[in-house]
Amino acid sequence: MRRVLVAVVLATLCLVAPRARAQQEEHAHLGIDRVGTFVSWAWTDNGRHGHELGADLDIGSVFTPKLRLSVGLNYFRADIDRRDHFGTPVDGTFHDFSVHAEASYEVVRINRFGPYVGAGLGVHFRGSDINDDVDNTARLYRGAVIGADLFGGTTFALTKSRRYSLYAEARRVEAQNVERTLARLGLIIRFR
Repeated sequence: MRRVLVAVVLATLCLVAPRARAQQEEHAHLGIDRVGTFVSWAWTDNGRHGHELGADLDIGSVFTPKLRLSVGLNYFRADIDRRDHFGTPVDGTFHDFSVHAEASYEVVRINRFGPYVGAGLGVHFRGSDINDDVDNTARLYRGAVIGADLFGGTTFALTKSRRYSLYAEARRVEAQNVERTLARLGLIIRFR
């Protein structure tokens, strides 16, 4: 009788545990549960050959598990594409190190795909390396400014558990003198 009772309890636990985990994933929760890294190619206002690298830390979801919050760091660099007041091209590069917070919303989940949209705010620390700065173009790339991001993309789960996922995204960054449009590819690793 004891063996039968143990077998029934174990069978019940085996049936309930996956359901409990699925229900847990269906509820919003705060707490670090994912990390992501990415590389971006940029079409830059007043720049060319732009690239961006960065990482994001997912800090959980609010109201619904589809609405996720994250914080991150980005480093962007591009060649300057401006002319001085004599019409001569300005030679040099500019960069933008930013710290941001953003929210994304998964619109729908289709098999392994998860299309999403989002927005964020960040602080952009700008700098430049300009040679022969006749009209003081470097002043455009000094100091910190607040910027906003709008983006949309899709995740693609590499595993059924969604522990490892790739993502592709289009993003627009609006921050004074470092505005850009990005095509981003990244990897997400879930901890839970």
